[in-house]
Amino acid sequence: MKDFEFLEHTADLRFRAWGNSLNECFENSARAMWSAIIKPESVALDEEWEIQIEADSIEVLLHDFLSEFLFLFETKGYIFRDFDVRIQGKKLTAVVRGERFDPRRHRIEREIKAITYHGMVIKEERRKWSATVLCDI
Repeated sequence: MKDFEFLEHTADLRFRAWGNSLNECFENSARAMWSAIIKPESVALDEEWEIQIEADSIEVLLHDFLSEFLFLFETKGYIFRDFDVRIQGKKLTAVVRGERFDPRRHRIEREIKAITYHGMVIKEERRKWSATVLCDI
């Protein structure tokens, strides 16, 4: 099973991510998003952050989780490559690793403006999780 794939979309970025658990599905969703923004192999794992989010649904949890990365990138210049997610009930705790964006070493492949709720689907089938996400570019 692959971690994620990019799906056809006329104007925006759409991807589907999978996981053997909901945690892994969220991790692979973050990998998909960052793979669209920057070449993952160019990102060093120099710094570590903890992200905590609470939400009333798993869709809002995924939306807010991915949106937090865009906020950290836009406000502090952080880029990410490694994700360790733990979801318990309505709370997500993640340890994420990456570094500050350096224009001498990194190139933005695609700019993502926002994560949308449009067409977001998170489901479990045969003990495997999948998430479909549409990003506004």
